[in-house]
Amino acid sequence: MAESAAFPRTQRIGIFVFDGFEPIDVFGFVEPFAIARFLGTDYAAVPPYPFEVVLIAREVAKVKSANGPWVMPDWGFAQALREPLDLLMVPGGAGTWPLLDETRDPKAVAAMLDWLRAMDKRVRIMASVCTGAAALARSGLLDSLAAATNHAAFGWVIQHGPKVLWDSVARWVDSGKYVTSAGVSAGTDMGFYLVSRLAGRGGGEGGGIRLAPRPAGADPLSAASARTSQRCLRLCMRA
Repeated sequence: MAESAAFPRTQRIGIFVFDGFEPIDVFGFVEPFAIARFLGTDYAAVPPYPFEVVLIAREVAKVKSANGPWVMPDWGFAQALREPLDLLMVPGGAGTWPLLDETRDPKAVAAMLDWLRAMDKRVRIMASVCTGAAALARSGLLDSLAAATNHAAFGWVIQHGPKVLWDSVARWVDSGKYVTSAGVSAGTDMGFYLVSRLAGRGGGEGGGIRLAPRPAGADPLSAASARTSQRCLRLCMRA
């Protein structure tokens, strides 16, 4: 990952893609990282950039999204275990149901959960969007922690993590290493928040400082406290 005397190192963001992933969960989340730029540069600047995004699948072969485009992952599971990575995000979508269905392929489900646990030891942040939280919960990574997920699929997701402190109201929940969001645009909002968290003072001119935190109570889907909103604003202003 690139580093120079002028800028901090480029941080690497990994996205787990699987058959039936929801396109907005991936591409909405990715966009804040893709447009982020270091202070003193603009959108047209050449690299280095604050973030690099890679798509990860079981193997390097085309993956079909839910009613959307195919994508070609950059890495397979094995390579992801060898490469440096700062954050791993698991999206949701219709594909999360078969992804976790042990009646169809118990060995594949077990291997995927083992991979998530192994990746957890290698990254600074594990994140999920929408029903992707079910995979993190099933792996045991969210036990005793607060977490968010898709509000419409709430009943199904919570079955995968009975020890998780599920939040049925928040757009996203930051539980330290584990950051989870509800569905649809909530994943994009969380992406902007994570840009501000990861960039700190060194980056985010094209991403972080454009994040507008929602006032507590202004959005019926947001349970963010005033303290969280103010902290996010301060980070964005500094970024």
